[in-house]
Amino acid sequence: MNEETALRKRERWVTALFFALSGLVSATWSARIPDVQRNLGLSNGVWGVVLFALPAGLVVGLLGASWLVTRYGTTKIMIGGSVLVSIFLTLAGAAHSTAMLVPALFFINFTRTILNIAINTRSIAVQRLYDRPIITTFHGIWSISCFAAAAIGTALIVYGIDPVYHFMLVGAVVTLIALLFIGKRNAAVGNTEKRPLFVKPDAYLLILGGIAFCGMLSESAIFDWSVNYFKTVVAVDKAFITTGYTAFIIAMASGRLGGDWLIHKYGVFVLIKLSGLLMSIGFMTAVFFPYVMPAAVGFFFVGLGDSVVIPIVYMLAAQSKKMLPSYAIASVTMIGYGGFLLGPLVIGLVSEAFSMRWALVFVSLVSLCIVFLSRSLQSRAAP
Repeated sequence: MNEETALRKRERWVTALFFALSGLVSATWSARIPDVQRNLGLSNGVWGVVLFALPAGLVVGLLGASWLVTRYGTTKIMIGGSVLVSIFLTLAGAAHSTAMLVPALFFINFTRTILNIAINTRSIAVQRLYDRPIITTFHGIWSISCFAAAAIGTALIVYGIDPVYHFMLVGAVVTLIALLFIGKRNAAVGNTEKRPLFVKPDAYLLILGGIAFCGMLSESAIFDWSVNYFKTVVAVDKAFITTGYTAFIIAMASGRLGGDWLIHKYGVFVLIKLSGLLMSIGFMTAVFFPYVMPAAVGFFFVGLGDSVVIPIVYMLAAQSKKMLPSYAIASVTMIGYGGFLLGPLVIGLVSEAFSMRWALVFVSLVSLCIVFLSRSLQSRAAP
């Protein structure tokens, strides 16, 4: 094995490892949402407001993430982000009031956003070392990590382990793994471009941002509310309350692992239209058939559709003829994060005013918008 091949493989597995750590933290929190809500005695409406701190952290974190990655390199930011998000995850589990929980949730996603910008920046550079597509595989590894974390969460729920101990365990594992890379050189995969805090997108990027917005809002519905849906609407035993979330993660991982092949075979526009349709059908299936198997199948469809939406958005944004790839990706990400920002709040309020089933009807319609936006996007795509 020559030096170039060895470097390429090393950069690929290091990047994949940090994608896995990010997924582990994300799913660990999602699996214990009902327990944290119950411990604090909050209604769905109040809980939706509390969860607003998560997407708020995402958006604020995005503002400084590019500068930090450019200034310090991907390796330092990935290590620091992993350690900090572990600390704030543990603080969230230890919170005894909303005044303690809200800032912890904000900083969980503030630091996780910085971590994710670093690993995605690194993945784009690693992609340049390969002749075939590999980007969706990284996202697939993130989803597999989420699946593993959901399984661990289910086991700990069954055994009655308090969230704070669960979060401490995961935080310690993530921190220890990240610290193994202290002192490692920052390989030539950093981004040397200076990014402004926000770049005004053109119509092409605005549509891509709209697709990202719909996809991220729908994804936030699964991460923040799927366990609650199975607990309160499907009314399953506690051993099965993560069934829908698990089905979603399995489908997302499968779709992402096969995403590069699907994109090559069918093209991005056919695939993204099918994705929006599958997501909409999936949510409606869970609404009209609120039983374990049909609802799980519905969430599986959502995961399958959602799996390639963001990778495709980033891929198309990088092809912009009017903006450098890094600027274009930052623009659509900022718009897309609006979905994470509004999703928990809107779903919580609709659930409080009507029901959680009506909230999923709303999300189904949002998912369907991806189909129509992709048709408009196709007419504007560069030849």
